[in-house]
Amino acid sequence: MDVAIRELPPERWPEAGAMAGRAFWTEEYMRVLADDPIGLYATVQDIYLGMDIGAPTMRILGAFAGEHVVGLVCIDRPDACFFCGMDPDAAAPTDQARRILNGVYLAIRELHAGLPAHANIGPIAVEPTLQGRGIGGSLLRAAWDAAVEMRPATVALDCDPRLLSYYEGFGFREIGRVTDPWGFEIVGLRRDPEE
Repeated sequence: MDVAIRELPPERWPEAGAMAGRAFWTEEYMRVLADDPIGLYATVQDIYLGMDIGAPTMRILGAFAGEHVVGLVCIDRPDACFFCGMDPDAAAPTDQARRILNGVYLAIRELHAGLPAHANIGPIAVEPTLQGRGIGGSLLRAAWDAAVEMRPATVALDCDPRLLSYYEGFGFREIGRVTDPWGFEIVGLRRDPEE
């Protein structure tokens, strides 16, 4: 069966958000969110299901196998990067998981400092049992095309260092690294439309 990439209707977010939670809950950098596997799974599910996907500044593409959501990617407009819009002086959230993520997001914000107006790609999630079948690459190519249509000076993307060579294979180049408050390294990348 072929996978089709198309706009994700907002009413499909519960299915897509749950899939993203499944894709990310076992990642090492997520372990700071909860002490036990069940709590971690539930916390990561809550994070993705609670994403504000209704913002007109974000475009979400889904990978569909028939009518089933098997992947997703989010793209922020050049004038509305989620990370750049964060206020570093704002009070940290009181909820533990959101406070932890706030620290991660502020670290990523440092990577975006100094970038010209940019679209931002991420997260990219693929159903765990279907990873390695080209779905992520199809999502990334579609996200790149969608971002370039917005006419940004550049397109930003952030990743775990283990994925650097994967994204370099799509033309992204490293612009810097930061370490979040919990000791996990994050790589910032960019790709300019004229490259």
